[in-house]
Amino acid sequence: MRFGLRSASALFIGLALGASAWAVEPYVSVPSAAGVDGTVQIKGAALVAYTNVTVRFAHEGMTPIDMVAQVTSKGTFTTKFAPPIVGSYLVTVYDSNGRQIGQGRFGHFR
Repeated sequence: MRFGLRSASALFIGLALGASAWAVEPYVSVPSAAGVDGTVQIKGAALVAYTNVTVRFAHEGMTPIDMVAQVTSKGTFTTKFAPPIVGSYLVTVYDSNGRQIGQGRFGHFR
């Protein structure tokens, strides 16, 4: 069987498109409530290694709190937060370029 230039190009494009479909998008994990120790642990993965992410904690009764975490060599980060007041918090995570990469909510009731 002979492949021409056109067939080889189509095969290459098909493989490239297929590979991009398997690319993992960055994601963030936010628990639904603070743990027994009164903290929440925010995690993320599939990020650019050795960059920083900004984790913003917003509550209607206070000014938002931003925490910066460094992404590991494996593309993950973990940060702990001790909510200062009870209620519902919105967590938003931004990459080093300021783009939102994830969001979630948790409640603190103690």
